[in-house]
Amino acid sequence: MDDTLIIEPRFNGPRLSGNGGYVGGVMAGRFTQAFGGDGTVEITLRAPIPIDRALQVVRDSEALLLRDGDTLICEARAGSVAHLKPPPAPTDWDDVLRRAKTGGSPEDSDFTWCVVCGRKRGEGDGLRVFGTSGPQPGYSLSCYLPHANHADDAGRIRPEFVWGTLDCPGAFAVQDIDDMRPAVTGRMTAKVIEPPKVGERCAVVGWKIGEDGRKLYSGTALYTEAGRLCAVGTCTWIVLKD
Repeated sequence: MDDTLIIEPRFNGPRLSGNGGYVGGVMAGRFTQAFGGDGTVEITLRAPIPIDRALQVVRDSEALLLRDGDTLICEARAGSVAHLKPPPAPTDWDDVLRRAKTGGSPEDSDFTWCVVCGRKRGEGDGLRVFGTSGPQPGYSLSCYLPHANHADDAGRIRPEFVWGTLDCPGAFAVQDIDDMRPAVTGRMTAKVIEPPKVGERCAVVGWKIGEDGRKLYSGTALYTEAGRLCAVGTCTWIVLKD
């Protein structure tokens, strides 16, 4: 299987490269199409994701590779989330909505235009997954309202966007709220169980799994307001050097 993939500029994380969660979801879909399985896929990012140019998707043994010429951008392999034990769905929706008013990446952040958490992205453009650390240390809580622009013909959010919702909230969980450090997605494993419907208000719960030097480990779970688990994942974050 050799193919091409162009990441549109609007699907950015950092301003000039693709969002790891969204691109991971796209590659996960292609991996499952090529190899089968239950849809649980591990994505490892090896380099910043170029936007607005043709990248090569190459099948290699048990992996699907995304290349920019000789540069390996990311690889997709079969993964597992069976070991994850996500926190329960939130019940205090007043708290979820309060966090949505001030959460996400602020205007002075490098990620203010991020397709997932950037506050400068409008409704129907970005996912607008706005949240903050808390309600206790090592956790995060984010609000997400599914939009029709990101849905399939059946009115459910497409898997690549569900992957996106699981991305940034993990960073809110693993970071010290008083010492936020720029970090990017290094590896992400996720499983989409049942995508939410358009207009079905959701929350993303993030939790810290651990850390090792510049590597931070998080888990995230997407729930509907009714408490249905839509997707779950884990992420390795790489803190950028000063």
